Amino acid sequence: MPNIDGGGKHYSGIDCSALVQLSLNFNNKFCPRDTKDQIKYFKKKVKLNNIKKNDLIFWKGHVAIALSKEKLIHAYGPLKKTVIMPIGQTIRKIQKTASLKVIGIRRIS
Repeated sequence: MPNIDGGGKHYSGIDCSALVQLSLNFNNKFCPRDTKDQIKYFKKKVKLNNIKKNDLIFWKGHVAIALSKEKLIHAYGPLKKTVIMPIGQTIRKIQKTASLKVIGIRRIS
């Protein structure tokens, strides 16, 4: 049964990894469905200070898409919606609220 509470990949809402997958599929690029597979699939590692548009920022069980050096978009669970936020603020907020650190940044080739 599909999740109709705003998560997963359903007409009523998507989660973070579905947002990434749908964005890439829309641009004719393959992308695995889950964050654990996405971080393995995209091999080119990037440092935070070299981040650019379309890079993927990963936490354990979460992913966001960089829109620029300063902003990202992600399906943010606590707010139950997709939001654009400053990268630094998001990293600090996820660290504070979920005790999760960034585990990797990948460039989509």
